[in-house]
Order: sequence, then C-alpha cells, then structure tokens
Amino acid sequence: MALDIPGATGSRPDATPLDESGAEDLLRGICFKTGPPRTVGVELEWLIHDRERPHVPVGQERLDGAVEAVRALPLSAALTFEPGGQLELSSQPAGSLMECVATTAADLAAVRASLGTAGLAPVGLGVDPWQTPHRRLREPRYEAMEAALDRAGPAGRAMMCTSASVQVCLDAG
Repeated sequence: MALDIPGATGSRPDATPLDESGAEDLLRGICFKTGPPRTVGVELEWLIHDRERPHVPVGQERLDGAVEAVRALPLSAALTFEPGGQLELSSQPAGSLMECVATTAADLAAVRASLGTAGLAPVGLGVDPWQTPHRRLREPRYEAMEAALDRAGPAGRAMMCTSASVQVCLDAG
C-alpha cells in the first residue's frame, strides 16, 4: 500500500519532487502538531525476585512456571519479557493520565498476586543490585544485540539483563 502524500516523490506517477520547504511543511504538519497530547501510555519494567530471598537467583524452571501463570491473566496491557527475565507491562493508549494509572495499577495488582503465589515479586529497581547479567531469552535478535554490545564492554549486557525502566508515552498532540 503506497501512501499518497501530496508532493512526496513516488506517491503518484505525476508527482513533483518535494523541495526542502515542502518537506519542512510536511514534517511540521505530521510530527510537530500543536495542542495537548490526546493519549498517554506507560511501559513499566520490573525485575523478578524471590520475596523472601531477593539476593538468590530465581531458577529458570520456577520463573517459567510463574511466567506461564502471568501470561494467562486477562490484562489490559501487553505483557512481554526482557532478555534477563524482566517483566514488562505496556499499557494501552489511554484518554487521560488517570485512566492510564487506573488500568495499569489494576494490571500490576493482578501480576503481583499471580507472582506472589510462586513466592515471587516484581521489584521496581533501576538496576538489580544482586544478580549478575545472565540472558534468559534465547532469541536471535537478543543474541545479535548481546554480541554487538559485548564489543563495547560489559555495560551493554548488564543493561540488557539486570536493568528495568519506566517509559512514558505521549502522543504529539
């Protein structure tokens, strides 16, 4: 499917090339809208630890069982896992900050309860103070990323496997 953007080369056989001024106008209209954001979302990453012994690594079999139970939950957010086993909740776009907070809090409560039955808990630390970097996901994209990051030293592997973050997502208005 081709986009029909007036002035964009390749959008129509009779299209004229887009000059610098036309490109600026097009980008300003698409990328730099004015007005308040219409939607807000959040991506929350969590380290997974044993509730009683957070300094002890969670075994793969135990983590797999807990992950299976969490995946079965009827969450509003998209659920994914990061290379080191970190859990990520990516909210749906919400019409307001309060809607985003409410739906994400409900999802997080369900995740906490599910992990709790396995004696585990999501932990909101930026960097895991106890675990060494160990990649749990064996997917080609993470293997390539790890190989590329390893060329620069150990910090990339630590970021992939022992860090968790919060990302706020706002539409451009």
